Amino acid sequence: MALSLAAMPFESRSSGPDVSFSSDAMVRGGLILLRVQGCESDDVQVVWMGKEIPLVRDREGTLRHGFLAADLNREPGVYPVAVRDPSSGFEKYFELRVNDRDYGVRKIRLPRAKVEPDEASLRRVKAEALAVNALWKAECRPPEWEGSFWMPVNNKIVGAFGQRSIINKKKRSPHTGVDIRGKTGAPVRVSNSGTVVLAADHFFTGKSVYVDHGSCIFSMYFHLDQIRVEEGEQIEKGGILGSVGATGRAAGPHLHWGVQINGARVNPLMLIELSRELDP
Repeated sequence: MALSLAAMPFESRSSGPDVSFSSDAMVRGGLILLRVQGCESDDVQVVWMGKEIPLVRDREGTLRHGFLAADLNREPGVYPVAVRDPSSGFEKYFELRVNDRDYGVRKIRLPRAKVEPDEASLRRVKAEALAVNALWKAECRPPEWEGSFWMPVNNKIVGAFGQRSIINKKKRSPHTGVDIRGKTGAPVRVSNSGTVVLAADHFFTGKSVYVDHGSCIFSMYFHLDQIRVEEGEQIEKGGILGSVGATGRAAGPHLHWGVQINGARVNPLMLIELSRELDP
């Protein structure tokens, strides 16, 4: 049940639409579903952590919704949300809390060549990082996604989101997705409709597919055995984009599935849970 914070603004300049949130707090790497109802204007703006949040209308056109996300590395604290309608002068501010969370540690052993790349491989890694970072700098596309997001592979989670990785006894970056068990060659399905914006074989992530769902929501699929889509291709929710593999820096066959929302790396399982509320 959504928690309405309309009675809890710390500043209010006029009455206006009903604003509600799925919660008043999230953990770092988490997200909250925002709803705005009772406003006919197309100029409604929501600003969170310095960024305007894309809002999507429901099929009836009476309700707008969007996701407020906190990056995995976001400092815990209280952050303001501004909701404005410039055409009417409506403006309200709310406070949402980002809580800390101990995601734990995972220990992995891999061949040294996959952990400590040589100079040629380092040049490759840098070029691949530039290509990926260019995706995050692009302007938000109109929404292609609708309703709930789905698991790309229906199997057990074998690597949790947010865990601090220790690879060959050395501390590495935290895990920015979930690892899903799968047999080599098992189909990987896109979690919601979108456009393939990058499909390539990368040093660390292996054969990888990046899908832009619009509204600044991206999903990533790593370590694929085969890629079955091309860049620029539109793919419907549930469509097959590749197959489970162990390419790149992987200890065995599995799918790494990640999600980024408005530049924040978040737990994709939370997106599945919250987006179910948007199904008819």
